[in-house]
Amino acid sequence: MAGLPNIPRYLLTALLVGLTVVIGVSVGYFNIRPASFDGNLRISDPDQPDFFMENNRIRMLNEQGTPAYELTSLRATHQSSDDATVMEKPRLVFYRGEAAEPWLLEADHGVITENGDRVELTQNVLLQSQDPAQPSRRMTTEALTLFPARDYAETAQSVRIEDADNVTTAVGMQVYLNDGRLELLSTVRGHHEVR
Repeated sequence: MAGLPNIPRYLLTALLVGLTVVIGVSVGYFNIRPASFDGNLRISDPDQPDFFMENNRIRMLNEQGTPAYELTSLRATHQSSDDATVMEKPRLVFYRGEAAEPWLLEADHGVITENGDRVELTQNVLLQSQDPAQPSRRMTTEALTLFPARDYAETAQSVRIEDADNVTTAVGMQVYLNDGRLELLSTVRGHHEVR
């Protein structure tokens, strides 16, 4: 072995370790690619909510700074794909003017769409006037659409209205919340209890 120079063992070991480190770093660099650390790269699932709230309370004020409505729910989940907020057990107190008493709206489920201009309430919907000067009037249905900006609500479903000694049923209803007026659309039946 006259042709090979005599290299000390510690240099050979250092050369092998150095070569292994260089190969390891090269493989890691090319497998991880610096482009994968780009902050602008986003993978979004349109079915994923962009936020949710639990036990929330939202108070909306009108132009005069007085409450327009107060909304509470057990859970509200906002979907970015259609800009809708899905609520569990929504409870809405809808104020009407300065002197008038509010309306109470409750349901098992609700959806707020169109930038808050439309509220769809479903399953066990209750609409009740809170005016102590008038007899208590409870309206129940399975679906109700509320348009808060127009102070108006409507349904095409069956409706049951209970007040004092009367029970009225109908199919379809339009409610004008500001003046407390309601229109029953069809199949109206009334029952009056005499005391």
